[in-house]
Amino acid sequence: MNDKPQSKIDDESDSTLSALLNLAGPTAEIPDQLEQRVYASVRSEWTQSTSRPRVMRWAVPAALAATVLIAISMNTSNVDVPSLPVGTVVANGNGVFVGDVIDTGSGGISLVLDGDISLRVDSNTILAVDSARSFTLMAGQIYVDTGDRIYADRHITIVTQSGKATDIGTQFSVRYENADMSVAVREGQVDLSDNRQTYSAVRGEKVTIRPGQEVQIESVPIAGPEWEWAIALAPGFELDGHSLLDFLKWVSRETGMELVFDSDEVRAAARRSRSYGSIEGLTPLEAVEAVLATTQFDYSIDGDTIHIR
Repeated sequence: MNDKPQSKIDDESDSTLSALLNLAGPTAEIPDQLEQRVYASVRSEWTQSTSRPRVMRWAVPAALAATVLIAISMNTSNVDVPSLPVGTVVANGNGVFVGDVIDTGSGGISLVLDGDISLRVDSNTILAVDSARSFTLMAGQIYVDTGDRIYADRHITIVTQSGKATDIGTQFSVRYENADMSVAVREGQVDLSDNRQTYSAVRGEKVTIRPGQEVQIESVPIAGPEWEWAIALAPGFELDGHSLLDFLKWVSRETGMELVFDSDEVRAAARRSRSYGSIEGLTPLEAVEAVLATTQFDYSIDGDTIHIR
């Protein structure tokens, strides 16, 4: 039983809230009357015992709203979450924890999970973090890249109300809209299941599960417009410390385009070459043009193939 006087509790709450709001950093000038109302509202939230999950919203239009969301989102005293995050947001380094619900609004985000797994969340998407390797897609679209090798502990499971999908060393997307679940595979294999049976999708296949209907399997290109939103959210590549060949392989994997060298000698030269600087803010194809312009190499694109000479 808490024997502290109510005035003491109120003072501690005020102090804690002040510290939380200060952590958000400087914001736009706020009228005193509005600031008092917002502070009172946040204080009320803080002093109430709650078990709501932490909601992480990434498309907040106003500095004031962002400050309030930071304060409220830290009210997790009754939520059983691990002390360490399961991943981080690429843009700002914020941690993502089990129990979080990610609501992207009008702008997508890119996450890096433990093991350098890339999870990209499209705009207008709601995604719940169930565990370090399992997520519930409530609406919208996500993209996962677990790497180009098969690891027993790196599988990702995406769950919807219509079914679930688990990858086997791959790149794939899952879209959930109007109870339809679609899984498109760029590389590797994804195993799917619903309440009737299991299915498998491999490179270049798209499987759509519609409740009460036959499962639809169709071909899907591994490069092109289908994947542009995911490419736009690709984590950057650090040029320093990597060979030009490493960089070109990254471009090939992100775009789904085949990488072809004019000869073994050109490939070997790319392995020996080093590039420096930053490609932050550039798409993979924009980065190719910028990086190769500083070298003795040239390139051309023919359909879904990048030729290096």
